[in-house]
Amino acid sequence: MKSTYLPRTIFYLLFFFAVPVAKTPAQEVPANITYDGYRGGFDIGSQGVKLSVIGFYHQNGKLKYRLIYDRQETVGLVKGMELNSGKLRAVDIQEAVATVQEMMRDAFDVFGLTNRDFIIYTSSGINLATNVSDVNALTQKTLGMTTITDMPTKVEATYSVRAGLAREDFERAILVDVGGGNLKGGILQPYINAAGETRFTFKSYTIELGARRLSERILLRNPNLTEYPNLLKKMVEDSIAPLIRMSLNDNPGIKDLSRSMVYLTGGAAYQFITWRYPEKVRDEIVEFTLDDLGQFVEMLYSLTGWIDWQSRTFAMIKDVKLREQIERDHIKASRRVYNREGCLAGTLLAQQVFREIGGLNTKTFYFTRDAYWINALVFDTYKDEFKR
Repeated sequence: MKSTYLPRTIFYLLFFFAVPVAKTPAQEVPANITYDGYRGGFDIGSQGVKLSVIGFYHQNGKLKYRLIYDRQETVGLVKGMELNSGKLRAVDIQEAVATVQEMMRDAFDVFGLTNRDFIIYTSSGINLATNVSDVNALTQKTLGMTTITDMPTKVEATYSVRAGLAREDFERAILVDVGGGNLKGGILQPYINAAGETRFTFKSYTIELGARRLSERILLRNPNLTEYPNLLKKMVEDSIAPLIRMSLNDNPGIKDLSRSMVYLTGGAAYQFITWRYPEKVRDEIVEFTLDDLGQFVEMLYSLTGWIDWQSRTFAMIKDVKLREQIERDHIKASRRVYNREGCLAGTLLAQQVFREIGGLNTKTFYFTRDAYWINALVFDTYKDEFKR
């Protein structure tokens, strides 16, 4: 699998950006769908283990997909890296693989899938660990399945773009993806190929510190939660901002004023949008303002603000099904993604990227639920099985 899926992954990426497409497959979902089948993917990442199950369907003669089910369980992989000199702890690897096994059994029962219907990848943030291959060794021993542990950061970010952006936004959009282990993103930049046709290449930036890794690093040095927000702010502005600036300078097109749309994704972004717009839980793309994000930061600076958010109720929502969906989303966002410290780190990182990009008064900001790289990767891995 290691010798087959990753080269095929890169081939699909090159192919995708070398041909014109109308929409990413996850968009424009019809009201009634007849699925041809289901496939799943695991992302063993900085925050924990994430499972996505997507359904394949045909619309107007084209094969597309839709996210059917997703689940996330927290595992302290990044914390272990910080405590263990950049190496994953054996106990955390064991917990991660046991979590994959438990999630897979659940999906077997509900969707009628088998081992061959799943892919397992470690995310680019976890791939920084010097012993990440131990994850693959344990999944092979426990599950009889290979875990791909060398996904390049740029490829992962490119899949996020594919999953989250509509074709007509390619030349105007910037992706900002704040993960648990790293910060990444970029733009799709047009070029003219030898045949005189317009194609796109991905121009990326990467910082090897994300929400969870940054918060754990600061707390290891000083566990005082009262002092944490100011220590975090100082580190972001004094140490990380220059790294972001240098990375962006490598691809000046990212800062071009014609880039009028900024798409934000990642765990902290999801927590923010769930806090600010809980009623928009069904919207794939949600517009927000920098003032909205500033209010979220103010809430996070207060210990009681986080507690108040966790205890929020939604009795005022009269639509029962919508209220139940909001409540499920609220529990996930406030209790199963990042803690307050990780969420604040991710949010301040996003704000700093925005500042370094500049021209903020010329931009519109969006949160996108669809920019989850494993979904597009599952589609590429299995799409040949469903083509007619």
